[in-house]
Amino acid sequence: MFIKICGVMDPETARFAVQQGADYIGLLFSPLSKRAIDLEQAQKIVSAVRAAGGRPVAVFVDETLGQMEAVIKTLALDIVQLHGDRPKSCCDDLHVQKIYVADGRPLPSSLDPIRDFLLFENSFQDPQQFRFFIAGGLDANNIQQAIHRYKPHGVDASRGVREKEGIASFIQRARPGRFGGFGGMYVPELLVQPLKELEKAFQDLSIEKELLELLHHYAGRPTAITEIPRFASAINGPRIFLKREDLLHTGAHKINNALGQCLLAKKMGKTRVIGETGAGQHGLATATACALLGLECVIYMGQKDIERQASNVYKIKLLGAQVVPVVNGSATLKDAVNEALRDWAASYETTHYCLGSALGPHPFPTIVASFQKVIGEEAKAQMKNLIGRGPDLCVACVGGGSNAIGLFSAFSDEPHVRLIGVEAAGAARFQHGSPGILHGSFSFLLQDEHGQVLETHSISAGLDYPSVGPQHAAFHKSKRVSYEICSDEEALAAFQLLSRTEGIIPALESSHGLGYLSRIADTLAKESVVLVNLSGRGDKDVAHIASLCK
Repeated sequence: MFIKICGVMDPETARFAVQQGADYIGLLFSPLSKRAIDLEQAQKIVSAVRAAGGRPVAVFVDETLGQMEAVIKTLALDIVQLHGDRPKSCCDDLHVQKIYVADGRPLPSSLDPIRDFLLFENSFQDPQQFRFFIAGGLDANNIQQAIHRYKPHGVDASRGVREKEGIASFIQRARPGRFGGFGGMYVPELLVQPLKELEKAFQDLSIEKELLELLHHYAGRPTAITEIPRFASAINGPRIFLKREDLLHTGAHKINNALGQCLLAKKMGKTRVIGETGAGQHGLATATACALLGLECVIYMGQKDIERQASNVYKIKLLGAQVVPVVNGSATLKDAVNEALRDWAASYETTHYCLGSALGPHPFPTIVASFQKVIGEEAKAQMKNLIGRGPDLCVACVGGGSNAIGLFSAFSDEPHVRLIGVEAAGAARFQHGSPGILHGSFSFLLQDEHGQVLETHSISAGLDYPSVGPQHAAFHKSKRVSYEICSDEEALAAFQLLSRTEGIIPALESSHGLGYLSRIADTLAKESVVLVNLSGRGDKDVAHIASLCK
């Protein structure tokens, strides 16, 4: 379903709307409208919309044919909306795609059902063979009812969408779980109801006060910001700061999400929690939260990951959780997710699936991102207090993508802040993948020409995954975030360098962000400020790395 946001008046808001998932941005030119813009403003907005991956639409209310042609030519538009009688009378003379506001009268013969859309604003009529939008008084509070009633191909909002908050709210309610076309809920019918139950619980049940208490007095938030001048000097780089998620209880950012989801599970009346894990950190965090809250816990883990993360496996068992080895497929994170989903399909009445990253079917990406946004919110305020301003560049590793989403969410609407996500070279979804479906979500995926999932490789178990969260796919499509790669060798070098220069042992996952930064450091302005999310500590990796270095 398409989303059109109408009446945008500045480039930044237009860019934000597209990044949130809007497909079309409507531009008003009629002086009758309070949100009318001139061509100079329109050119700036059009550039921003196209750069973000959206399509600008000129909305004509009372313009003459000559005026419309001038706008179309100046802005190089390929789609217009014909609203008033005068513009609609010129329909046959405009040779671009059209959104035609239907009013009950016969439609112009030049309208093409394959190319053009109808729009129903104050009344509804038989759309015949045409795809159609609905409009007229739509907002975040009524959009779902309107979609359910009319089943449109698109929705058009102009009320309540002047500010970014209103735009984000409308798009999220209009297209739950969708991020720029990515995401969704591609699951067997058996899982639809438990996912809807989870979505409702997430919206209705209040856990914020309890979660905040646990994050502050149990997990160890807020985490510190640490400048690393000796590391920066060693790589000939600018000022570099770390957001220290490694200092959290259990050693990584995963505890933010595990505490939130397990609190939610308990409020829902679930007695059992299952989870998947690659590097072991989400498994450890989930087992910890379950021990704290008195919930039964089962963790699925690929046999290959069990062997390279033995210390975390022992800790998970020590906390009273069961670890189930997964030997199918590549015996890594992908296969652990498969087994966890199978378990949940058979046990959802008593069981909550605590998915560890911002991926999977809706509402998991939204839930996980919500629990991880504390990373970016803290970092933004801390940087301002520490040095008087925010970073010029934010860097985070990307496996499924939860730590990166947590950091990037606070800066995504600030175009002057560059955002870079770093993938493992052997699991480079954006470099070598294509859009596809895995584990209930439409995102970028490493697959062959027949849609078969390709094997991945990374020295880091947490990045050894063939797909990525849908919010990252949307950021990639809109070009808001650049996604780069880091090799095993570069990650290992950064792991050792940070340990030796700063006395901080990073997780191998986080080392990929540092490894990429080491490669590009001498291209960055020395006065610039870089913020790297240190998503976890490297205790879990030391034995594995020691065995590789023998």
